[in-house]
Amino acid sequence: MRARMKAAFQVRTASSHAVRICLAATFFLLAPSVRAENLQCSLIALAATRTPGPINTEDLIRIRDFGGAGLGARSEPFVLSPDRRTVALQLRQADPSSDTYCTALLIVPTAGTGNPIVLDDGGEVIAATSSRYGISGLPLGIPKQAIIRWSRDGRFLAYTKFFSDRSEIWIHDVARHISSRKLVSDVDIERLAWSVDGARLLYESRPGLTSARKAITTEGLSGFRFDGRFWPLSSDIPMPSADIPLVARAIDPSSGAQKTLQQADRAALYPDADRPARSTAFARLGHITAWSAPSDDGLFSQGRLHVQAGPNAVPCTYEACSGIANLWWVSREVLAFQRRAGIDGSVTQFYAWRPGHGRPRLLLATTDALFGCREGGEEIICAQETSVSPRHLVTVSVRDGSRRVIFDPNPEYPAAEAGIVRRLEWANTAGVKTYGDLVLPRQYRGDRRLPLVIVQYESRGFLRGGTGDEYPIQALAAHGFAVLSFNRTPWQPKADHLVDEEEYVRLSMEGFADRRNILSSLTAIIGQLDRDGVIDPARVAITGQSDGAVTATFALANTRLFSAAILSTCCEGEAMLQQSGESYEDFYVRMGYPASHAAGKEFWRIGSLADADKAKPVPLLIQAASSEFRMGLATYRELKRRGWPIELYVYPDEGHMKLHPAHRLAIYNRNIDWLEHQFKLLGSAKR
Repeated sequence: MRARMKAAFQVRTASSHAVRICLAATFFLLAPSVRAENLQCSLIALAATRTPGPINTEDLIRIRDFGGAGLGARSEPFVLSPDRRTVALQLRQADPSSDTYCTALLIVPTAGTGNPIVLDDGGEVIAATSSRYGISGLPLGIPKQAIIRWSRDGRFLAYTKFFSDRSEIWIHDVARHISSRKLVSDVDIERLAWSVDGARLLYESRPGLTSARKAITTEGLSGFRFDGRFWPLSSDIPMPSADIPLVARAIDPSSGAQKTLQQADRAALYPDADRPARSTAFARLGHITAWSAPSDDGLFSQGRLHVQAGPNAVPCTYEACSGIANLWWVSREVLAFQRRAGIDGSVTQFYAWRPGHGRPRLLLATTDALFGCREGGEEIICAQETSVSPRHLVTVSVRDGSRRVIFDPNPEYPAAEAGIVRRLEWANTAGVKTYGDLVLPRQYRGDRRLPLVIVQYESRGFLRGGTGDEYPIQALAAHGFAVLSFNRTPWQPKADHLVDEEEYVRLSMEGFADRRNILSSLTAIIGQLDRDGVIDPARVAITGQSDGAVTATFALANTRLFSAAILSTCCEGEAMLQQSGESYEDFYVRMGYPASHAAGKEFWRIGSLADADKAKPVPLLIQAASSEFRMGLATYRELKRRGWPIELYVYPDEGHMKLHPAHRLAIYNRNIDWLEHQFKLLGSAKR
């Protein structure tokens, strides 16, 4: 995607020409002498223009985001400086009116006092790709995440910028307030690190992609033989192989000139290589180490906490010592750690423990999502999302678990206008527990039954738009809907042996066990909300993207619960395998999908909406990406010919997740308008 990165408060350059940098002037300072590359944004702070009232789609689309997509460790929302006094992060904000993003590289004081400083723009917001099924370059669609790395002495900050035709490495001199470009690459920079002595900046990329792409172009002169390299959904030429190797290189931080890699540089690029086997969290302080690792290679084996003080092992047999996601030595005596607890990890907990001195002490237990955490002395610094508040930075005290906000990039976001949020927990007919969040109109008093919209398939953190961010939860609630943010029901096979990922998928497909498990949970909660008098069971819509769309179509094919549906991706069926290429089809056949047309009749009668001839016709809206809409054409044709009220919209230049700001806003608004029309609502709020 060719969206230019821009910015939103005014500063003056030496030529007195006004430029704009991504954030409100009321709480940001610009580092002097910075000459950024993409500063053409005309955004202004929403606080100055927003009309008081319920949360609307404009509020949601213009939220300032930082870090990668999702709430896991890979998101890396920020990078802590060596002296722990500041964090660096890259901010982005969408402007649907110009179909662009602004970006800014920020330094934020961890003390929570003083102003964050804008060092530079962050390049363009580019859609990430993925490697799977043996091929690379598959259109994923989420923003490609910048890599930011402090030098060991904290004097320099190295970071990447991405553009539609290149990747770049930049270095900011903290003392001199100067940013300069050091490297331009025609392939992605995938890893970045400083050498131990600070004399070299190390990076990894796949230069072999360049020659692979040239070879494909040459091959096309005599025609391509169709094989597993093709991804027909989005391309009529083969994709490069996924096994093109990463190559490590080094440059001089001052000049950008290539330098020779040293033997120790491998350890700098991969600092976790010396961790214990299978460890998922690790911390070392002198001769004392702590780590969490599962006892075996099984997919569902829980990690256990291990502490080693020289030759002595210190066991931790308490329940709190399992499922640990992160840990830190905050002193030579105290280990702090973070774990997930509750139903399917719905609760985040922090503990402090003195190994060998009793049980761990609970500091904090919350349904808020805290992630990307780093140790900052007597506090743990984390990115946090609550159900009603977008991503921000907080600290957690290792003494008493108290939290304080150190950076909120969206002070004008009207969280106080949010709808009523109720965390629900329940079990399905098999006794499997799951959870979700019911969001109701802010003024709802239980005086009427509401139409229900189900949004999938993760309900941790900020309730924005579900997985894929296409169903604006708070805006839907403001328009009079009850919205169930549904967390996908966990499923575990009944197996008496260790199960790896591929076997897990195969077992989940036997009798559609996984989908039936999810559908049982949805049936249970819809029935409960009906019995409670909250919803109108005749007006229940299901929505979904990716795996959520598979759940939605399976539900439409096998129940009569739903009176409308919206899909962001469509649809499971034999034509899906044909349209997606040989590598994709081979993978799914290994996972239990039928290998031929003759073998698939009964399978697709249950698993495909197009083949479910007894399915109840309901209004169906499909909002598909240009890279995936062909997957749903057979279903669209079949249902339309059978008289289903079906609409299909295609969004150009989009991957698995939609990224263009204009598209995202159009999707938000169309979903609300369409649901209002189907359920004959007048709408209780205006966008």
